[in-house]
Amino acid sequence: MKTPVAHALLRAASRLVSMIILVAGAMPGQSPKTARRFEDFPVTQAFKGVPARPSLVSPEERRFQTTITQGVTKGYGVEDGMTGKELLRAGPNFAGHYVIVRWGCGSPCLMMAIVDSETGRVFPPPFHHGPGHSYFQLPWAFPMEPPLAYRVDSRLLIANICESDKTVQIDGHVGYQAQRCGAHYFVMGDDGLTLIHKVLEK
Repeated sequence: MKTPVAHALLRAASRLVSMIILVAGAMPGQSPKTARRFEDFPVTQAFKGVPARPSLVSPEERRFQTTITQGVTKGYGVEDGMTGKELLRAGPNFAGHYVIVRWGCGSPCLMMAIVDSETGRVFPPPFHHGPGHSYFQLPWAFPMEPPLAYRVDSRLLIANICESDKTVQIDGHVGYQAQRCGAHYFVMGDDGLTLIHKVLEK
């Protein structure tokens, strides 16, 4: 029987292996010619200074005002996109001047927002809309690890997510079945994320 320590070590090892695969671009079904690397979308300058206050307009956005604002101003929920270590300091962690703030919503639920440090503009995660999903809920393709990979010196974001949900009946109750799941490669621009490549597994 595995001890809690063994479970933790296995999870950490799984995350490390998955991260190596993502960084190398060696996802299943990809050749070196189709692989997307962080180095292909470089950012040469990182934002330095006092970040703009997040602009939260809709009621759904304002529900998480404290969480998102503390992420931008104090680094709460702001992780290094390669190691998963929480930064606990103000400053960008993605694409030069963006802050990715992450917070939990139960297991295996994950929320995130992308905030522009220069303008305060807030972007939701990709494919965030769907039945039963909150505006900031990431459609994580659990148990695929890691859910996200990104760097402060690159505009590339890799997400193990699902594109949509299908309504199904489960034991007489309505449920949701994830569709079109796998590694999705996005490039960040002034108007948000653009999907450039994907490797679907189901």
